[in-house]
Amino acid sequence: MGFEESALARLGRYREEADRSLETRRGIEQTARRFSERLFGGLEYAASLARRAGLGAETQRDGGLLVLRVEAEPGGTSETRATFGTLRGTAAETDEDLMHEDLSRYDLDPSGFSGRVLGWSEEVGEEPCQIFAVYGDGVWKTKGVFVARSRGRVDDPDDVLNGFCLRILGRLFDTAALTGGAGRRWARDAYTLPDLLSGREHPTELRWSR
Repeated sequence: MGFEESALARLGRYREEADRSLETRRGIEQTARRFSERLFGGLEYAASLARRAGLGAETQRDGGLLVLRVEAEPGGTSETRATFGTLRGTAAETDEDLMHEDLSRYDLDPSGFSGRVLGWSEEVGEEPCQIFAVYGDGVWKTKGVFVARSRGRVDDPDDVLNGFCLRILGRLFDTAALTGGAGRRWARDAYTLPDLLSGREHPTELRWSR
């Protein structure tokens, strides 16, 4: 076999491997999007049940985001909001709490990559406060302030996923109403007489329920 034939054969193998890798990663992204659609639907359903129970809860979809707002009392000022969104792309997890049981942190093969769904809350800061890792075989794992740790499958029955979403909603209600172990402490930020006279509230810090 001459050089050109050998080079073409090698490049053909590169193409085949690249196609397999792309197909694998696209499949994982699709699984993550399917999970996020079920998660968003479950949160919307939980919010509708909360309204039927007389609680203030609203959801809004904005592109690929879902915003969930809860109030301790309808029309009140104590509102807590969470925003969830699905990331583009896939990568290997290094956090052991989010890693698939059959993988190790040293395995960087695309077949073991995960897609991610993230949650944010203004009460926590700018960084994500809930992380979902979704794998190609349908396993998902999560950790964060809404739910400390949990796992499941993308094809779990509706009642299972809806119950999980109800846990998230309950945490937000605890935060808004300061129940279930949630509370606030006076912050150490500067607060002056002009602040008081202007009507500015003294800063406080939220303690999430455990």
